[in-house]
Amino acid sequence: MAGLVAPIDDDGNIVTKTDSGNSLTKRGKGGNVVDSDTFLTLLVAEMQNQDPLEPTSNTEWVSQYATFTQVQQLSEMGDAMDQLRANSMVGKEVVMKVTNESTGEVSYKDGIVEYVLNENGKTMLVIDGEKYSIDDLDSVLSDEYSEALGKYREWTAKLSALPSLQFLTEQYEGALKELFDDYYAMDEYQQSFMQQYAGDDLALFQQYLAKLQLYGIEFEVPDEDAADKQTTLDDILDSFNKKMDDILEKLNSLTGTGSTDDVENAEGDGVEDADETDDAEKVEGSEETGETEEDGNASEEG
Repeated sequence: MAGLVAPIDDDGNIVTKTDSGNSLTKRGKGGNVVDSDTFLTLLVAEMQNQDPLEPTSNTEWVSQYATFTQVQQLSEMGDAMDQLRANSMVGKEVVMKVTNESTGEVSYKDGIVEYVLNENGKTMLVIDGEKYSIDDLDSVLSDEYSEALGKYREWTAKLSALPSLQFLTEQYEGALKELFDDYYAMDEYQQSFMQQYAGDDLALFQQYLAKLQLYGIEFEVPDEDAADKQTTLDDILDSFNKKMDDILEKLNSLTGTGSTDDVENAEGDGVEDADETDDAEKVEGSEETGETEEDGNASEEG
């Protein structure tokens, strides 16, 4: 069974353990990007205002420009990698860690990446119609985790809709039966997820079940072996034959024609009578054929 990759808080929101908050230090925000034109402008200004008694050597100018070029190429390569990474996330569920620039408050947003766009040189992920910087990406959820999280939220929402324990009566049997069936319909991973993150909810649910037992209402855990048993063709045919026998017996009881065995015996007698009739007809035919042959021979002798 795969390990759980990200915890969730009491409100069902995903909380990761990472401390990175990139919203306050986004690359390319405002006019903080230094491109080649800006660098050359600064370089020319430095050359014009250098100390004439101790001028900077040509080697240093070339070295500075070469260093800047390398940094620029690495930055462009990083942007290209961000674009490729973002494209691979389309259709996947992700968690974005967003920091409010005014208050510094950190919040999390999870959802499916709808598409990717490039805005002012920045790669943006679009989730539920909202744009988020690739720098704010915190986690990528597996399909298994995402499905377990969805079932967790759905199950806990149904449980929270029930009244408190002291006001619970037998009229809520149907709602509790649905929660009971939903839990035992989960696979092993999903039940493990529930036990880890909905421990208090499951304990409350057990108290609900115990109270309904006071009203004589029982909940049986499904038999896994019976659920896993495969229905064969022989089982289907046996069931069909049994139902047909029951139908024939009911028809016989209504019409007064006897039991199914009597009907089968009558059908057998009819078949025997038909066979005897066929044999008699064959004998008569043979006699007629013999008489015809004798008449023919007599005619020839005459």
